[in-house]
Amino acid sequence: MKVSARFRAGITRYEPSDADDLTAFRLRTFGPQSRQVDAERIKWLFEGNPCVDPARPGLWVCRRNGEVVGQQAEIPFDLQLGGDRRRAAWAIDLMVEEAWRLRGVGPGLIATQFEEHSVVAGLNLSDKGFAAYQRTGWTDLGIVPVYIRPLDVRRALDVVPGPAALRRLAPVAGPLLRLADSGAGTVMRAAGLRLVEVERLDERVDAVWATAADHYPVIARRDLAAVGWRLDERPDRDRLRRYVLERHGRPVGYVVLRPTARFGKGVVVVVDYLAPPRWVAPMLLAAGAAARREGGAVLLTKTLNEQADRWLRAAGFLRRDRGNDPPIRLMVHYEDGADRSDGAAGGAGTDGNDGGDPRSARDLALLRDPANWFVTSADSDLEPATRVEPPEDQTP
Repeated sequence: MKVSARFRAGITRYEPSDADDLTAFRLRTFGPQSRQVDAERIKWLFEGNPCVDPARPGLWVCRRNGEVVGQQAEIPFDLQLGGDRRRAAWAIDLMVEEAWRLRGVGPGLIATQFEEHSVVAGLNLSDKGFAAYQRTGWTDLGIVPVYIRPLDVRRALDVVPGPAALRRLAPVAGPLLRLADSGAGTVMRAAGLRLVEVERLDERVDAVWATAADHYPVIARRDLAAVGWRLDERPDRDRLRRYVLERHGRPVGYVVLRPTARFGKGVVVVVDYLAPPRWVAPMLLAAGAAARREGGAVLLTKTLNEQADRWLRAAGFLRRDRGNDPPIRLMVHYEDGADRSDGAAGGAGTDGNDGGDPRSARDLALLRDPANWFVTSADSDLEPATRVEPPEDQTP
């Protein structure tokens, strides 16, 4: 990516001396109620992440005439790419002061981040952010689907509107759904599957990662170090419910739920999960049954997992491009085969986009096919991870 040096003038990595000016910038641009000004979230996100180098925080600021007018933040993570491990980053919270938009600040910030990683991905992009990334060479991988599983048909229709005919069928559909779920529970028990609730995630997550990782060509590493930080150290950790799926006593999956509400009805969000594709649907059905017992009406899963798609549909999950909120778009930028953040060798290719290096060509092909990706709400900044409870009419 070529960006004029004048656009990158005034862009520096964040230092403690930037704190007051950056806070004032965030208050102006994101607003006083935004999660971007939540001090506990900031500390967790930028200091607790095991992939963060304390001496090199993933945050850049742009100053013009001495004032902070833009920022680019990131969440570094380890990416498993075709069986190899890469250091990558989720780009988050790109923001430019309105008076400085279309004046090179955004491209300058984006290009500066690219110097750190060969792979940078983005989720939860605003329309302006999506346009900015398109102009700077990102690949659009399309929409992350939302899978909706009614737990109580009548109440679910109040949360996720459906056809009038379905509402009329609710008195019949409800008992049939419960019967199907009861049958699924019987099949799970016969297969030796059991969902166990745990207070915190433990070493069983490492066993799940070892079992499931090779099924997904492009996936953020989900060992205990990564998942423990993401889910057990986050500011709203007390709002989560954690489960491990065992088969004949051996862990084969985990799922983490966040009960919430919309219009006073019970919506349960799947924050994160991992299992081999064939066990995903049974695990989520069992999690849904647990949610129903506590008053849940709908299980909502934002995930890109083409390997498990047919299993989820067969289990009664409705696939949509969106729930009640805007669609989630996935984008990725791949610069070359080098991993700049940890100095891993990248082969003898040129820029990685012409196929000169076989590994670079393979990586590019894997990254550009959305069917290879595994994504959940725990990736990037899709999940709130803040103690501030959203208004009742805000989509969970």
